[in-house]
Amino acid sequence: MNRHYHYMPLSKVTPGTVLADDLLDKVGHVLLPAGTTLTERMLQAIAQHDIHQLSVESEAGTEQEQIEDLATKLSRIEKIFRQVGDAEPASILKSYVIFYRQGEAK
Repeated sequence: MNRHYHYMPLSKVTPGTVLADDLLDKVGHVLLPAGTTLTERMLQAIAQHDIHQLSVESEAGTEQEQIEDLATKLSRIEKIFRQVGDAEPASILKSYVIFYRQGEAK
C-alpha cells in the first residue's frame, strides 16, 4: 500500500499533523521518525533546525489525483536528472528514485 503524502511549508503545519518520512537534521541524524504526530513544542523545535518544509501524511485522493501526482513526481525526476543521460552511477540512482516514487521500493 502506498503512503499518501505531500510537502507542506512549516509555517502551515499544525499540531496533530503526522510526519510521512523521517525528519533528518543537516548531517542526517533522525530528529523525528516517520509516523510521529507533531505537537506545538515539536514544531517550535523543528523551526530552530532551519527546516522550512515537511513531508506530511495526507488523505488518499481519487485515483485520477493519484495518477496526476505520480506524473508530476516523475516529471520532476526527469528535470532533476536531465543532464545525466546514461552515465553511471547517476542513471542507477535515477532508476531507484523512479522505482521509489512508483511505490515499487521495498
